[in-house]
Amino acid sequence: MRFADAVHFNWEWLDRGDFGATSYHAFSEKSMRASMATGTRRGEKRLARPHRIRVCLRDDASGATPIHLPKRRMWPMGLALFAFFAMFAAIWWTQVSRISFNAMHGMFDLVLNLFTLFWVMGWSVAVVILGLLALLFLFYGEAVRIVGDRLVTVSKLGPLKIFSEYLLKDIRRLRSVNSGSAEMVSVRFDYAEGNRGLGDAMPRREAELLIAAIRAALPKTLRDDCAQVAPDPEVSEPPTSGAPAADKPLVSAAPAPLHWCSPLALVAANLVPLAGVLFLGWGLGTVMVLFWAESAVIGFYTLIKMGVVGKVAVLFAGPFFVGHFGAFMSIHFLFIQGLFLNAGMKPSEEPPALQALAALFFPLWPALLALFASHGISFVLYFLLRREYRGQTVSGLMSAPYRRIIVMQLAIIFGGFMAMLLKTPLPALVLLIVLKIIADLYAHRREHALNRMSARGG
Repeated sequence: MRFADAVHFNWEWLDRGDFGATSYHAFSEKSMRASMATGTRRGEKRLARPHRIRVCLRDDASGATPIHLPKRRMWPMGLALFAFFAMFAAIWWTQVSRISFNAMHGMFDLVLNLFTLFWVMGWSVAVVILGLLALLFLFYGEAVRIVGDRLVTVSKLGPLKIFSEYLLKDIRRLRSVNSGSAEMVSVRFDYAEGNRGLGDAMPRREAELLIAAIRAALPKTLRDDCAQVAPDPEVSEPPTSGAPAADKPLVSAAPAPLHWCSPLALVAANLVPLAGVLFLGWGLGTVMVLFWAESAVIGFYTLIKMGVVGKVAVLFAGPFFVGHFGAFMSIHFLFIQGLFLNAGMKPSEEPPALQALAALFFPLWPALLALFASHGISFVLYFLLRREYRGQTVSGLMSAPYRRIIVMQLAIIFGGFMAMLLKTPLPALVLLIVLKIIADLYAHRREHALNRMSARGG
């Protein structure tokens, strides 16, 4: 496998979450159809999945016909990546050493430590990726051989070896493709619904020898099918009809649950803080903390959605999302604490951090349970049962909470300042909760409308 293909394949897989779903970022019916048409016209860049992949430490090449690949010098890039890895790791360790939960004197110290912890979690993803890339460039090697009825590519990373097997009978259009200049080409072949490369860019003469060696090792009945032909244009003419193919309807017959369940649960969850204001004496600070906690609930379900869509990719994308979203939530909490909780309070008057946390969140547990239930109902009814996960990408899911939270927080901040300015806080708090319900319903409707359009491409 060509190393550039491996890098492209990994990033594409990380964004899509699997090998079959296509990424769609469409916000209208017209842009959705255009995105679908573009995705089907880029077959030259789509990487084919091997017939079989296996990983082992032993490489037994007995009985195989080796195919010579030109050697490449990759260690200079590996050293450069290792230098970046060392620099990022040093910054990571510096921040880790600053985290100390034993020296907390109040809520501010706790939130500052949490912010640093979340920052470190997000930064760790970059450290791990740089370390893996450095190892890959320093110790990466590759080999190609024909074993029986299969073409086998071997990617070597030190003692670890990854074998990708392709059935010879399914290989088509073995060819050389220009790679940056007329003298440098890459060797590619079509397989299933995509194509693969062998080695990296090489002089045209070496590419011709490589193609000839593969063809000579093929059974005579397969040589004509793998003959070198000119590649098709990367972008073909779009269909003239503009309508989707008849055998692939744009909208699949997915079971539609009751539309009123999720909005009703959303309104019911927002009525809990209204009851707290009217009957339990909740103040503005308590209500603002509850709305802040709802943003954390949204982030929690976003992480689960990323796991559904991204599968293994969530091992990298998940910590990065938790890092930057957690840091955002920490700064947001400091803003709420300074304006609505400890306004005018001296640092020496603040209670200990754990005591302050218990006083804040223990009275809110019924409302927190209602928020978890409300967003959980929406997750099950829309994302799972209506299959809104189709057409979603990990990167799209990571940015989705911010759009909803911004709309919600604008309504909260406006209502919060209204409550601070008015002499009678009870009506202002009721107005704040009503504004929050309206903002939630608007964001809920918009989010699922966009998800439905994206799912049509799935």
